[in-house]
Amino acid sequence: MQSGERNICEIKRHPFGMVTMYLSAGFMLVVLALIIFVVAPIVFPNADKNQIFSYGALAFLIFGALTLAFVFISHIVYWGNRWVLTSDSLTQVQQRSLFDKQNSQLSLGNLEDVTASQDGILAHMFGFGTLRVETAGERSKFMFPFCPNPNYYAQQILNAREQFEQKIESNEGTGRAYPTGVNADTADSGAVSFQVPTDDDIKR
Repeated sequence: MQSGERNICEIKRHPFGMVTMYLSAGFMLVVLALIIFVVAPIVFPNADKNQIFSYGALAFLIFGALTLAFVFISHIVYWGNRWVLTSDSLTQVQQRSLFDKQNSQLSLGNLEDVTASQDGILAHMFGFGTLRVETAGERSKFMFPFCPNPNYYAQQILNAREQFEQKIESNEGTGRAYPTGVNADTADSGAVSFQVPTDDDIKR
């Protein structure tokens, strides 16, 4: 963070996205257990049930371990995504895979449009949606799905941008301070001139 920059809020994903993953994994394990321990003995009545249960239990353990590993990785990736809003910028942290994380920072001065959307009954029932931020210039977009209370956080971003613009206007109104010895007439053009001390100045 820059000097004088303050943290406003951190936006994390809504738990609903991972709840569906947990339920899906649990449902798959239940279905597999029913197939192995209930359906298989009925379909193969002449087969040795002990052998069916032994191979079935081994297959269930292997599939269960793979499912748990997949859920664990999904958990880390899902909760690794977040937005950090400060008084000067918006930072997007994208966790794309277990070992792939990218950070993108957007100055509030380049922020052009903020959109909050909630599509579907479940989004309204559980209070989540998609938050989109569009920038000026290259027209790039930040998108944050499964955002909790997207309307609230959209308003937070808009308020932060308004305060940022007021701070910029206030700084411009008070003028710009330059270091001692710098000619302010040439500083904005990129050419900076300094006063070279004379021998008398050095003696003083």
